[in-house]
Amino acid sequence: MTCSSVSVRSESFSSVTDSWEAVVAAAAAKGRGATVFDLPIWQKTWWDHFGEGKQKRLLTVRADDGALELLAPLMQEGNVISFLGGTDLVDYHDFVCPGEPSELCLEAVLRELSAEIDVRTLLFESVAEGSATLERLPQAARLAGWEVDVQKEDVAPRLELPGEWEEYVSSLRKKDRHELRRKIRRLEASGEVRHIELSAREDIETAASDFFALHRMSTPEKDEFMTPERERFFRDVAARLADAGVTRLCFLELDGKRVATSLSFVSGGVRYLYNSGYDPGYRNLAVGLLNHAYTIRKSIEQGHSRFDFMRGNEGYKYHLGGVDRDVFRITATR
Repeated sequence: MTCSSVSVRSESFSSVTDSWEAVVAAAAAKGRGATVFDLPIWQKTWWDHFGEGKQKRLLTVRADDGALELLAPLMQEGNVISFLGGTDLVDYHDFVCPGEPSELCLEAVLRELSAEIDVRTLLFESVAEGSATLERLPQAARLAGWEVDVQKEDVAPRLELPGEWEEYVSSLRKKDRHELRRKIRRLEASGEVRHIELSAREDIETAASDFFALHRMSTPEKDEFMTPERERFFRDVAARLADAGVTRLCFLELDGKRVATSLSFVSGGVRYLYNSGYDPGYRNLAVGLLNHAYTIRKSIEQGHSRFDFMRGNEGYKYHLGGVDRDVFRITATR
């Protein structure tokens, strides 16, 4: 397929969803790195909640036979075009392709965007280390006459999962390994411990209020983050993705009381830890960290290949074996 000979199309969610889903599945099968944020359900849910005042720009480049080669999920606000979805709720952005985004496809998209004289800035945030977009998009933008700046934006620790829990524990640094085992023993000596994982929509909707209560009480920053608007989005995206078999809502219970929680999504054999919370009254038992440890164990039991802690350099991620991956921002101006 020669992207330069194929026109870029503007699409709607309804016109492109089927082929979009197929491309995400193909990318995951190839191990290219398609994430839960690439799913059309995620993108449409974000748009339904936060799209007001913005212009949706779903651009596709297709082969001569109509096969989708690249999808650019974009939006425009004023004279800025960016990936669809804000960085407060979306950890990773990228173009959606069955393989690596080709230079010709990116050049076709850049020509389309460059033809719009009112657009002065292209802002491509949250592109993860290892994506071909980091090299190919700046090249395509410069060819189209844009000035380009690439900056590190954040880190996103992740963990490659072995086949057995004990193998995972043994892989931790000596101090972290010792501390994890000590904390587990101490917690289990404190009462009846139960770790539960919910995946059905009805169960998740019923337990959602417990998640938000624990999230908000964790820290003042989390309480401030979880606005009513964000809570409505969390509820909606968790429910919609539960219908697709993607959502996982976990709780750590001590003597029947829920003391820690996490919301994660499983896609392409990867568990993405989206957000979490715990009761500060049980901080001395490290219930937040141990809820994540038990969730890692669940992921190992379910055969997941990776546990992605996602953006942020919180200490617990490294104590549990997370290894940094950088996340970048590409800005093009004219």
